[in-house]
Amino acid sequence: MTLKRFGFMVLTTVAVGMLVGVLHSLTDIFANIRLFFGFEVGGFVSATALMGFWAYLTLNFIVKGFLPQRLWHWVQAFLILVVYVDMIYLRYITAGQGTGSVWPYVGFATWPLVIALIVAYVKSKVSGKKAFIPAVFFLYVFTTIEWYVALKFGSATGETGLTIMIGTILLACNSYLILLLGRIIRE
Repeated sequence: MTLKRFGFMVLTTVAVGMLVGVLHSLTDIFANIRLFFGFEVGGFVSATALMGFWAYLTLNFIVKGFLPQRLWHWVQAFLILVVYVDMIYLRYITAGQGTGSVWPYVGFATWPLVIALIVAYVKSKVSGKKAFIPAVFFLYVFTTIEWYVALKFGSATGETGLTIMIGTILLACNSYLILLLGRIIRE
């Protein structure tokens, strides 16, 4: 990868994050926020997405060095399941000590997974069938890791609008990055 391609990837990812943040502030779907705040949050969250992307690429490179690819795919699938259960059950237990409805936690765990599955399907159509599990793994597990602080804040304060906003910005940036990766490497 050349410095020009790297710069393109960073700048366009930040632009995607800012655009999604501005769209959130203009539409007021999940939270009533100012325009500049949406712009600012989009930029900062896109930087988090970029760091998570490089962390995933580093992890993937290291693990592929000592695990067979088939085993690494199974490990990734298992970790997707673990994160899904964690997003529902463990957050439900720790947030309300097991009282109240579990459905909000199911929603917070499922919508990112559905988006990850759709984007991974598109990625596998472009890059081949072997790209599906790694794409879902990055889009779901790493997005959840990056989203962790907002999830904790949202469940502690009941401020779900900002939590959803940050999650959608992360998913948009991570989806853009995973789909852009093949194009940048091929050029």
